[in-house]
Amino acid sequence: MSKTDDIHRAILAKAAQAPIPRAAPAAGARPYVAEAGQRLAEGLREENLRLKAERANGMLVLKLDPKRVRATEFINRDERAFLENDPKFIELKASLRAHGQEQPIRVRPVTGDPAADFEIVSGHRRHRASLALDAETEGGFPLYALLDAKASESRDLVLKMYRENEERADLSAFEKGSMFRQWLASGVFAEHAELAAAIGVSDATVTKHLQIAELPAAVLAAFADPRDIAVRWSHDLVKALKTHPAKVIETATRLAAASPRPDAGAVARELIGSGETTREAPTASREQAVKIKGRVALRMKRSDGRFTVKFYQLDKRAQREITEEVFELAERRVRERLKGDS
Repeated sequence: MSKTDDIHRAILAKAAQAPIPRAAPAAGARPYVAEAGQRLAEGLREENLRLKAERANGMLVLKLDPKRVRATEFINRDERAFLENDPKFIELKASLRAHGQEQPIRVRPVTGDPAADFEIVSGHRRHRASLALDAETEGGFPLYALLDAKASESRDLVLKMYRENEERADLSAFEKGSMFRQWLASGVFAEHAELAAAIGVSDATVTKHLQIAELPAAVLAAFADPRDIAVRWSHDLVKALKTHPAKVIETATRLAAASPRPDAGAVARELIGSGETTREAPTASREQAVKIKGRVALRMKRSDGRFTVKFYQLDKRAQREITEEVFELAERRVRERLKGDS
């Protein structure tokens, strides 16, 4: 019998234990008392039906022991996101300690696991932070969760996880690529095109994220944190590896041992540069569309020495503000490069 059934029974039991007036009503008041009793019974029945409907639709909030909740095999977070020294994890844990859990996670029930009653649909970081606080708090630290009865199918589960993280723009390119690779390997989606259609992006976008997740281990290790790898580097990194794989791996090994570790941008530039031997002829223009919530938000076109951006969803004021920010960034980077070469 589930925990939600216990909640229903508790509500009905509480209503049944309501105090009953001992004094008999006056003869003329009996019809009104009977009517009131009937309204109370109907109200209880409606409340019970409402709770059952909410449970069926995954709207019932449960108070759980975080130790009885397990992660899903489709977890889309890199393990570094759960380390006690990760800045974002530290911030989340401090917020939960100070303010409690304001947003419940989503779970689905599991059977046949003596160590767990529920599995996470979305909210792995909140669960892991609650686990840490549970170990540090006398009397434990409860985990609040929505019972998602509709997440019984793997595809439904992974898409809900993706949508939640996409709305927060919280997953890195490496984590997304690893997630897509797992979906394909597990048979949740049969091919790239099917996956891309399900999440509303282009097949090329899926490919770029997969390319980052599938970079050789030595190349990933060159970055202090692979979550810092930008999706825009995927094409050039893959090209460098195809052109001069041994040279790229040699450079990556050297960068991994460097102290202090260079930032991600510097690592990417060295790795890409190590795959170049002579000055290449001007490359053909490359255009990339960026979709947000299934709609094209901007297109970026790159060719030798030129970079253009076209906005689609923003008003003129927002376009000007972003253009100024890009200009300032470009100016700062050029000054840094020229200063470094002097």
